[in-house]
Amino acid sequence: MQDDHLLELLLYELAFLKLGGYGRPWRDSWRPTMVFRDSPICLHKCAEGQCTSCALSNFVPEEQKSSATPCHHIPLNEQGDTVASIYETGDQHKLDDVLRAWLEATINRLKAEEKKR
Repeated sequence: MQDDHLLELLLYELAFLKLGGYGRPWRDSWRPTMVFRDSPICLHKCAEGQCTSCALSNFVPEEQKSSATPCHHIPLNEQGDTVASIYETGDQHKLDDVLRAWLEATINRLKAEEKKR
């Protein structure tokens, strides 16, 4: 995937998160929302075998690419926190903070790489 398209998707995801994103169900009001899977940027909704063409697949460690929700295993910080590991703690505020920081850092890195081209 081209970096400019990825950058656009990540900016959209960050805006979605800042507007309350996962705290407000917008797809299926009968169940809690899931990070990335319920994002407007997820085209496949983790349909079996579809996640390999996802914009986020390049961030997923190789050993997790075949998991049910690969994007939940993206390392989000230096401590190795992932959506999956933070879900285990039940700490939604930490998840929001860590995800926001990862999105901002990744967006900044992509913008810096874009300027070098």
